[in-house]
Amino acid sequence: MLRRSIAGLFVPLLYLVPVLGQDAMQYHVRQLKIVAQDSKVRVLNYAPHKGEKTPMHSHPYSVVYVIKGGKVKYTLPDGTTQIVTLNTGETLLRPPVTHSDEALDDVEAILIEVTG
Repeated sequence: MLRRSIAGLFVPLLYLVPVLGQDAMQYHVRQLKIVAQDSKVRVLNYAPHKGEKTPMHSHPYSVVYVIKGGKVKYTLPDGTTQIVTLNTGETLLRPPVTHSDEALDDVEAILIEVTG
């Protein structure tokens, strides 16, 4: 059920033009760090504390592994929002997405972005 709700959030985003947002790393937000990268893959650690936000940005196709679960509020370019519960140990396949986010709990995840 949760995977369906998360898929329901991200599947429509396949049709958004990726240029609506910028690469999140250009904002130098402290809750997002590059762990490794090459010309095809970038691995990010996302570890915001409750209340921390990131500006509107884009991700390519990604795999997300949740280290510490909790709730995150996503805002899409059209202003719609959705609160998603990430479960510890969960792995998500995520199509390209443009969003901003706000941690409603302390969470941590590894994002593996396919860049090439």
